[in-house]
Amino acid sequence: MNIRYSIAEKIDMIYIYGEAHKNARVACNLYAERYPERRQPSTRSFQRVVKLFSETGSVAMKKRHRMRTITGENSEIAVLATVADNPQVSSRQIERDSGISRRSVLRILKRHKFHPYHICLHQELHGDDFENRVEFCQWALLQIQDNNFFNILFSDESMFTNHGQVNRHNMHYWALEHPRWLREVERQRQWNVNVWCGIHRNRIIGPYFIEGALNGPKYRNFLNQELPQLLEDVPIAERLNMWYQHDGCPSHYAAAAREILDRDYPGRWIGRRGPVNWPARSPDLTSPDFFLWGFIKDKVYQEVPTTPENMRQRIINACASIDEDTLIKVQHSFEKRFRKCIEVNGHHFEHLLE
Repeated sequence: MNIRYSIAEKIDMIYIYGEAHKNARVACNLYAERYPERRQPSTRSFQRVVKLFSETGSVAMKKRHRMRTITGENSEIAVLATVADNPQVSSRQIERDSGISRRSVLRILKRHKFHPYHICLHQELHGDDFENRVEFCQWALLQIQDNNFFNILFSDESMFTNHGQVNRHNMHYWALEHPRWLREVERQRQWNVNVWCGIHRNRIIGPYFIEGALNGPKYRNFLNQELPQLLEDVPIAERLNMWYQHDGCPSHYAAAAREILDRDYPGRWIGRRGPVNWPARSPDLTSPDFFLWGFIKDKVYQEVPTTPENMRQRIINACASIDEDTLIKVQHSFEKRFRKCIEVNGHHFEHLLE
């Protein structure tokens, strides 16, 4: 610990150091005998004070002169020109190339309302994806106008593993000293939990846990046996006209699964080759993907899951914690997403949402 000593204490240390014939260890003992009520300096403290005195002729600490930062007009022009030429340049690179301190660079950029936006990662779109996305969004907007859209059950499956990635940006440990906070992650003994979940209007449907990997027969059994039970709390009038949405994964496209959907949702399901075709590679258009799974995983992975049973309970608790107001906001976001997707001709749009 770097203890600050008063000027008087340092002067006494210099005198005693001389009396001890410049032996720091002897000086420490002599100082302790003479001034038992004071803080006792170490040999290193004696050496520091003596070095300061021999170099400056004073025991007062040197005043630190802060380097002046360059924020003149020429510097501002140089920084802004660099960013205009290469928007991906780092502040450290600007510092190296221009000689302007990084702090000044950041101050200039902030003053001119620049913000360090982060890159967004999306699935690659190709082929007919753009046209299919626009076609679906146009259909969806018509359904919104006719008040039919929100009687759609949006569904999806997700796998939760015991080594899932936590969002460390949202985790904090406030303390006066560094807590050396860590988390052990089990990589060798891996297990997972596969779960189906749906969103219908302002309610969560599920979760339903799938044993093992999902395939056509399992999905058919789910649609035929389990889904009707999950929908028991939905008013019968809504169920009679409800649409069902899923994506185009192989188990969803199985003939046995499509047979059940044609029976229970005749002309009212959205999926691969369904009455309404679901556009491939479009998680930005379905609420389980753009909202639900991210919300649940942030909750589930706040602490390390201990067992599959523990993981399942956390998923159940996370689903139960979603309130109606949040789901209503999710509903309202659909129209904005559809319009933006059409505006950009089916290309990625989430990075353009305000």
